[in-house]
Amino acid sequence: MQITFIGTKKNADPTERELYEMDVLLRGLGFDRAFLDLGMQTVMACTPAGTDVRYVDEHLAPLDYDVPGDVVALSAKTSCVTRVYEVAEEFRRRGRRVILGGIHASLRPDEALRHVDCVVTGEAEVVWPKVVADLEAGKLGQRYDAAGFPDMARIPIPAWRSTPRTDRYLFHQIQTTRGCPLRCRFCSVPDISGQEFRFKPIDRVLAELAALPKARGPIAAGKPLYVVDDNFISRTRYTKDLLRALAPLARAGKLPSWSAETTMNVAADDELLDLFQAAGCSTLIIGFESVTEASLAAMDKPVNFCLTYQEAVDRIHARGMTIIGNFIVGFDTDTRGVFQQTLDFIQKTGILYPFFSILTPMPGTGLFDDMKAAGRLDHERWDLYDTRHVVFEPRNMTRDELMDGYVWLYENAYGADLLYDRVLRNWSRRPKGSSVVERAFVSAAILREMTRPPVDGAWRKHYAEGLRMLANRHLAADAGQLLYLLDGYDFARFLGRFSTANRAKNYRTFTDPSAWAPNATLEADKLGVLQWENKKAQLRTGKVRLPLSGA
Repeated sequence: MQITFIGTKKNADPTERELYEMDVLLRGLGFDRAFLDLGMQTVMACTPAGTDVRYVDEHLAPLDYDVPGDVVALSAKTSCVTRVYEVAEEFRRRGRRVILGGIHASLRPDEALRHVDCVVTGEAEVVWPKVVADLEAGKLGQRYDAAGFPDMARIPIPAWRSTPRTDRYLFHQIQTTRGCPLRCRFCSVPDISGQEFRFKPIDRVLAELAALPKARGPIAAGKPLYVVDDNFISRTRYTKDLLRALAPLARAGKLPSWSAETTMNVAADDELLDLFQAAGCSTLIIGFESVTEASLAAMDKPVNFCLTYQEAVDRIHARGMTIIGNFIVGFDTDTRGVFQQTLDFIQKTGILYPFFSILTPMPGTGLFDDMKAAGRLDHERWDLYDTRHVVFEPRNMTRDELMDGYVWLYENAYGADLLYDRVLRNWSRRPKGSSVVERAFVSAAILREMTRPPVDGAWRKHYAEGLRMLANRHLAADAGQLLYLLDGYDFARFLGRFSTANRAKNYRTFTDPSAWAPNATLEADKLGVLQWENKKAQLRTGKVRLPLSGA
């Protein structure tokens, strides 16, 4: 029996631009896609011996609906499920049986079964061998529900060898933990992976690192590593032990540059930060979510008051690590001022990579249930539940103001003046920059980008300033970072297609504090309190503030 696993695009629109696909970075470095689907690769590895599995990725080539075999396996998150349903229905028209798993199918199995033959819910590693056995016996059921959660020690190394052209993907990926004890109202992770923290034995993590596909060449051989855990530091003792095991690999040059997502309390532990530094971590991805006290309280995220934001950023930067800061706009506690307040914070702290999202009530979250019950959802067109469209009625601003505020944040944060100010500060404190060869390679890539149509004066000026800074011998310039940041600028320009007819008026509002307050003046006083003005965060900062090793 042959099962074809297929990775699909968000949609079939050739002009689509996905932030996490990093088009400029990929073109510049010569890759086709940023991330291989790690979940699919792991399930493929759970397939019993004797069954032929193959992987096809729509990002690399148009789909061939006449693939060999009679079974197709798909997976999708909510924003991508509309395209998956289209693909599934076309395969079924051609006589293929289709199996669907992933987050959305796990949360909406009855809906999914209207488009596919079989749905697998939950973490599929345990139940997948049963699915394959039933396929071979000719008795495939309509639904298979994973009972509980698999022991992380039993999860196999992903099926890299079953996937052709792994060299065409920019990032390596591994997963060391699953589950999250937090209950953020906008997040469905605890519903999918549970609230109990589970972790892979450290020797299994090291074996998985050793098994990562090898590639040749100065760029492909140095592919960065992304640890996909929802919270890499859920159990600090385990994290510290793992980092101690990674440190010798980093010192020996056997561990690529890597990044991981953590909660903000990573910054409250000096030993933990020092271990991240020793293990060669280059970037921490932090869910700041909001700069206001009221919004953080409303989303049930008390961990973000472990320190003041400024102190947390300073402590991470002092170890030479870069920060990707995630921010969400559109909470009921957000006023029109949240856009300027967020931008000011980013600029003041020098966070190099800010990522912005529009609050999106995803199925399976308390936020979705509450908004649906209140009649505030505009629709259930899942392709628009992608964190860059407004799908609900905001409370303290209009839909147009929220949409334009999101675009305004990207345009300003990645505009030349503010971006290169942050770049200068980051590169001035870095101990080491890219090699001459790396700078030359990326400079050539940027020059090619400057000739891609359509181009204009602002585009050329922005790229030219990046080239000037990259050539500055007095800066520890990071060539890869520059391409990554230019990709952010490219994405900001792409987002212009979503601007509203009220854009000019709304942009003026965002920079005018007199227009920020909601109708209730008393409420405005409460909504204007910023995270670093919170008394608990200030008190905790005073208690943990110590001389920074590595500063």
